[in-house]
Amino acid sequence: MANLNYAAQYGQELANAYPYLSYYGDLWNQGNSRRFRPLRGKTVYIPTMTVTGAHAVNRDSINGNFSRNFDLNWQACDLQMDREWDTLVDPMDMDETNEVATIANITRTFNEFQKVPEMDAYMAAKLAGFASAFGGVATTSPDASNILTLWDNALAYMTNQRVNRDRVRCKMIPSVYKLLKEATGISRFIEVTNGIQAVDRNIAKLDGVLIQEVPEDLMKTAYTFTNGWVIDEAHAAQIKMLFYDPEAIAAPVVYETSMMSAPTAQSKGKYLYYERYYYDVFCLNQRQAGVYALLGSAPSLGSLTVTSAANAATGATAGDSVITVTGNEIWSTGAPVEGTKLLYCADENSAVSITYGAVPNAEKTWVEMTANPLTVAGLTGSKVITVVLVNAQTGYAIAEGHATQVVTV
Repeated sequence: MANLNYAAQYGQELANAYPYLSYYGDLWNQGNSRRFRPLRGKTVYIPTMTVTGAHAVNRDSINGNFSRNFDLNWQACDLQMDREWDTLVDPMDMDETNEVATIANITRTFNEFQKVPEMDAYMAAKLAGFASAFGGVATTSPDASNILTLWDNALAYMTNQRVNRDRVRCKMIPSVYKLLKEATGISRFIEVTNGIQAVDRNIAKLDGVLIQEVPEDLMKTAYTFTNGWVIDEAHAAQIKMLFYDPEAIAAPVVYETSMMSAPTAQSKGKYLYYERYYYDVFCLNQRQAGVYALLGSAPSLGSLTVTSAANAATGATAGDSVITVTGNEIWSTGAPVEGTKLLYCADENSAVSITYGAVPNAEKTWVEMTANPLTVAGLTGSKVITVVLVNAQTGYAIAEGHATQVVTV
């Protein structure tokens, strides 16, 4: 830390760089963020429910059999971001800087340049990760001729997965916002009042979607948070547009406190300031389609763990293999998260090559896994089975895994 310059004449007002705003204030501790909070410890449990469909009425009989036609799942999410910051302030620093080096000025600077942008950087990276994990990603480079097409594609994707457009919001970097203003097909109106011509080219809302510009450094896919927030230049891609439904996100701030101690002998006559805040960002598993991103480069393919074991059940036949798939996008019940499905291609000499965001190789035979674990018959031992998780609506690959086939002999 640089020494304070006592030789200079200080003013009481700081002339810091332009501060960071909170660009995701609509998500932090709002809506779902207040509803879904830890019940105990550091884990947030988010409940989801599924029900069966209706069936035809039999007017001629009552079989007397009734069953439970709903099921509950619990999405367990552990909070990760437990943060703290502290500083000492010597009373002589306050006096000799004409009350510039005060707790108020120091903490305001910390909040404007560290705490607020750190939380927003974390939010942006997490939202981009949710979009990538579900397959809601495009990587086409935008320009003035295609920006509206990319916009329409994003909204069509979300509408096809029943996302309420009236709730959708969009963050975008300034260069993309500029393209949107230059786009062919955008209508502009100029209002002249009392002979004074005022031209406002802001686009605050398009097709019912609220738009906000966000600085590029707060729209990256990867950061390190070892000391403050730093862009992970080796792994970060630029987020160009980020669409989201607030009802798909939970961003609880479960603990936030600040304390100040007056000078004591223990602190060697200095003021001591301490701040701690505890937060995280989660996506509801049944609403992952509520996040969509336009990225500068394609994300990496996710990983599935696939195991193959001989069928030990009574009556098993030669060639039977029990295939089990686990991974971040697979429920503990074995079902893939809502809006996705598992496909497998078996009896290959090697693993089938899969590309993120592309439909699996059409020259291969892909079969949907209707259960997990699933017993597959007629396989050959020592050959390879490849399993891919795809977006059920687009068919695009999200994650992949493979295993050497072990069969009943």
